[in-house]
Amino acid sequence: MFDDLIALGQDRSQQSRADLLKSLARLFIHGGEGHSDREAQLFAEILLRLVDQVSVDARAQLSHKLAPLAFTPHAVALRLATDQDRKVFAVMLEKSVVLTEADLRTIAASYSQGHLLAITRRQGLTERVTDVLAIRGNAAVLIGVTGNVTARFSELGVEWLAMRGIDYPKVLIALSQRADMPRERLSRAVKALDDEARAKLGHIIALSPRLALSLKSEASERAQQKKERLEREIAALIRHVKDGHVTLDDCIARFAREGRIEVMAELLTQATELEEAHIARALAHGNDLALAVVCRSLSVSNNAYLMLAHMLASHLGLPQKEAHGWARNYAEVDRASAIRALRFHRMRMPGAKSMVRPDRLRHSLR
Repeated sequence: MFDDLIALGQDRSQQSRADLLKSLARLFIHGGEGHSDREAQLFAEILLRLVDQVSVDARAQLSHKLAPLAFTPHAVALRLATDQDRKVFAVMLEKSVVLTEADLRTIAASYSQGHLLAITRRQGLTERVTDVLAIRGNAAVLIGVTGNVTARFSELGVEWLAMRGIDYPKVLIALSQRADMPRERLSRAVKALDDEARAKLGHIIALSPRLALSLKSEASERAQQKKERLEREIAALIRHVKDGHVTLDDCIARFAREGRIEVMAELLTQATELEEAHIARALAHGNDLALAVVCRSLSVSNNAYLMLAHMLASHLGLPQKEAHGWARNYAEVDRASAIRALRFHRMRMPGAKSMVRPDRLRHSLR
């Protein structure tokens, strides 16, 4: 075998280097923890030299073999953990017990979001590591680390996650549902938000009943009270529409001009008696087909829908040409088809709302 290793060492092709790396790794693993410090150092030096001369697949194979081992040379583990290819670094960052807290913090502070996401899957993440992930991570990283039940968070980390969760509500939901996140702890984090962030948090909660229930804090309680007032006001407005004192078109046009998307959401929810989440999703993601079906079933005019589309495009940061495209699509939606679509949707809803007759609702709002 040693003759074969010497022959492989003399051949400088990439395939021979890969074969040599594989053979040396097998020798090292077979020796287990029985290697002397000097032997382990020699293996590490040779492996480090070869790893830069082989393909991604060869490095990935090496990483998968060495990641679970407690005797993997630290330098080799660190080199593979900082590789540029996900197939190489992911398994090492997720499983290696050789990597230190300092290693993880350094990698989290300076490498790609893919590296950070791999770190979120580790068991027993410390507060010093999650602090960096909370500050630097993108949405996937933030959701990943808050969903890791073995991760631990400092007060600073929780404050960062709460602040960044303003832009990523799933993070707030995951954070509020953690066993190690009692009400008072999350409440302290919310109190640390500035006024602008608190206002935005209230707006998010108003559009998300699930978040209002999950995020147990003073801010959410105030937002819930505001939401209940809004529900009462819109219920009164719907009665005025049914009594003929005002038209639904007038209401949509007014709220669109004012840019009050949360009020628009409540109006469409009560007018159709659909689930609030259905309307909120359509507004939050710019789902023009869902909105078109809802509005056409209520006999909303093309002009009123165009105003709604302009408001939604502005809210989502989209060019206004998108609004005109949505309005053109809306003009082609058949009212009878829209009513059938909503009837089918109601049939799938839990509870008794599926028994509401769309035709009766439509006529009452004319």
